[in-house]
Amino acid sequence: MTDQFIDSLLSQLTLKEKISLLAGADLWHTVPVERLGIPGIKVSDGPIGVRGAQGSSGPPSTCFPVPVGMAATWNTQLIQRIGVALGEESRVKGVHILLAPMVNIHRTPLNGRYFECFSEDPYLTSRMAAAYVSGVQSEGVGTCIKHFICNDSEYQRRSMSSEVGERALREIYLYPFQMVIKDANPWAIMSGYNKLNGAYCSENDHLLNEILKDEWSYDGLVISDWYGTYSERAAGGGLDLEMPGPAIWMGVNLIDGIQDGVLSEELIDDKVRRLLRTIRKAGAFENPVILEETASDPSVHRSLARQAAAEAVVLLKNEGVLPLDSRQIDSLAIIGENARWAQVLGGGSSAVTPHYIVSPLAGIRNKVGESLNISYELGCIVHRSLPRLELDFLSEFDGERKGFRLMLFDNSELDGEPAESRFIDRTHITWSDEMLSSVNPDAFSARLEADFVPAEDG
Repeated sequence: MTDQFIDSLLSQLTLKEKISLLAGADLWHTVPVERLGIPGIKVSDGPIGVRGAQGSSGPPSTCFPVPVGMAATWNTQLIQRIGVALGEESRVKGVHILLAPMVNIHRTPLNGRYFECFSEDPYLTSRMAAAYVSGVQSEGVGTCIKHFICNDSEYQRRSMSSEVGERALREIYLYPFQMVIKDANPWAIMSGYNKLNGAYCSENDHLLNEILKDEWSYDGLVISDWYGTYSERAAGGGLDLEMPGPAIWMGVNLIDGIQDGVLSEELIDDKVRRLLRTIRKAGAFENPVILEETASDPSVHRSLARQAAAEAVVLLKNEGVLPLDSRQIDSLAIIGENARWAQVLGGGSSAVTPHYIVSPLAGIRNKVGESLNISYELGCIVHRSLPRLELDFLSEFDGERKGFRLMLFDNSELDGEPAESRFIDRTHITWSDEMLSSVNPDAFSARLEADFVPAEDG
């Protein structure tokens, strides 16, 4: 298809239809225009695994090391292979654009999401991110690099302003984004929650128009971070797609602005054209049906995750202590909460449900448990939330695999038959739109049931 196809579609859209395309349909999908055969496309978090639209209640995903671990490998070929694997898993979950990678620069260890960034070094960040993007997009799946720009604080992230001089902005913060766009051409870029020098990134004309679209000639889609729009100025700037939907600032309210001459229809056309080009790249015009989410757990993805985790290990100092020789010791003490309950991922957009988790304690016992006396102590308790309930403590439920029966009721008293019932094999879940489609979200309740294996002493 050529741009004549895009121009033809654009000429047939009404002003109202054009504006409907400027914001999402829901949390993860864009708006379709069925009259003209324009399909919606689907996006998904995240950097270490493809979560899908159902969040923690959906099919599990391969969990790769966090980006700060990926960068510690200094192995761009490996990161590109991880990108390929993420592209493959995106396709089996019906995802057209993966909201990753995070290309922000490490500034302080107090930022709670820096595990999702690659490095404090702009060059290393650019090389890792370009390899990641190239791998994903080789599978016909887009990436959305984020967060543009200087998203350097989770504290008051929707109101804080990063005050950065032009030279530092260019040499440190913009550089990795510029290089990734030059070398790998990501389909989309996500604006930050924060302000840059007093102006919100999602409506920052110098950032999105003067630098990104004009100076860098970026022809991809500019997407807001989720609920990261703050005023009607977003529509008049370089932002193309407000997420999630329905629209807050980039909706039918824009019609009056266009009719009053405050906004130009040519500006709206540019935004719509960028979205239509993205839909075309995703092949959605030829294949408009979004596939049902499934789980993919090929052995090559497991091996890839293991290799990346191994190469990510950085030993700062070793004075002949490691590696331990199991032939020269009789016992080994393992201490620490995270040895027992492995922390394999952080929160936010990088959280996925892994196919399996092997804790350090279990791994050591599996490796040398028969030759050594291994003891474990909890040490300091650092639970952010209750630890996972190990499914080994459960018997099979109704002849199915080990887990729980989750029942959702369309009332707050657990009365009557459940509106929906499903089997789950995890204890941490979030409510998704899909899960709540059969119940009243203002008055519902849930119940978990499971069979427990009785203790040996009764």
